[in-house]
Amino acid sequence: MKRFQLALILSLAVAAIAAPFKVVGYYPYWAQYSQFYPKDVRYNTVTHIHYTSLAPSEDGSLAYADENDSQNFETLAKTAKENNVSLVVSIGGFEAEGVLASIGGDQALLSKFCDNAMEWVNKYGLAGLELDWQNFESDNADALKAMAKALKAKLGSKSLSVMAYAASAEAYGDALASGDIDYVTVSIGDQMDESSESVKPNMSKQDIENAVKAFTDKSVPASKLVPVVLLYGKTFAKAKGLGTAHQGIGSGNEGYIAYKELMGKFDTPDYKVSFDEASASEVAVSETETIVFSGIPSMKSAASFVKEQNLAGIAVYDLSQDHHEPIVSLLVTIGQVLRPEVDYKPKKR
Repeated sequence: MKRFQLALILSLAVAAIAAPFKVVGYYPYWAQYSQFYPKDVRYNTVTHIHYTSLAPSEDGSLAYADENDSQNFETLAKTAKENNVSLVVSIGGFEAEGVLASIGGDQALLSKFCDNAMEWVNKYGLAGLELDWQNFESDNADALKAMAKALKAKLGSKSLSVMAYAASAEAYGDALASGDIDYVTVSIGDQMDESSESVKPNMSKQDIENAVKAFTDKSVPASKLVPVVLLYGKTFAKAKGLGTAHQGIGSGNEGYIAYKELMGKFDTPDYKVSFDEASASEVAVSETETIVFSGIPSMKSAASFVKEQNLAGIAVYDLSQDHHEPIVSLLVTIGQVLRPEVDYKPKKR
């Protein structure tokens, strides 16, 4: 009986000190062009902000992907700190894979790269760094291990994360299982595009589960995984719902439409909006198009999966696309599941 009581006490102690769930919001440099700025972030809805991105160069230096966003980044660093939100900078991104491979394969260049990265960390008081290595191939695994080891040695207690792409899960091998990587943001990506003959969810609960399994099968602990969910919908002309044919992209910016804009569309009687139980995703149908997106029920389902599986947390892509009203905010929906102790009511002016 005493052994049972001791085991119970120990299990309760472990639960009490378990790491809180991360709620990561991606802040892309191009948010400025849709008039979204650091002042517009609702800092109480996130624990981490990942700023994307810094561009690496062949000489190991780092620069803004868009120099026009430098003032916004400096403001973001200051405001995040004032609100006790951890700011992480993402390095890499679109078409940076060749540069990252070169850096990871050259010890002298890697040392210079790490020193330059730490200059940003120290100057802006960053909580950590993220490597965003797109179009990852199995030949890159050793370079990623080398980069992770070198960066973590410099970062110490600050975090190192990697944006890993579910479509390339096999290519990573055991690289992501390294103890040098603190957590892995799992990019699931769009599941529905023009090449699909019929409309399917852009991201279903099954897609999230499959992506997580792809990395746990590679020995990455579930407690390090942070699936990335999308805050935009995709539109397809002349489709009549899930499983029906379409005629290409519909409304929005090349068929993409932010969640906050969807709420405006749905204020009219033009769309019939429903939740598909089988896929745990939303669909909206009008006379002219079908929109597949993630809404409150599907976001609640995704957050519940994270909680049930004791994952590291959840990330949203991106902060600029959520609705500002708490009652329909997807970040608030996530928070009510993973961080229910937070008061999400808007502050009185």
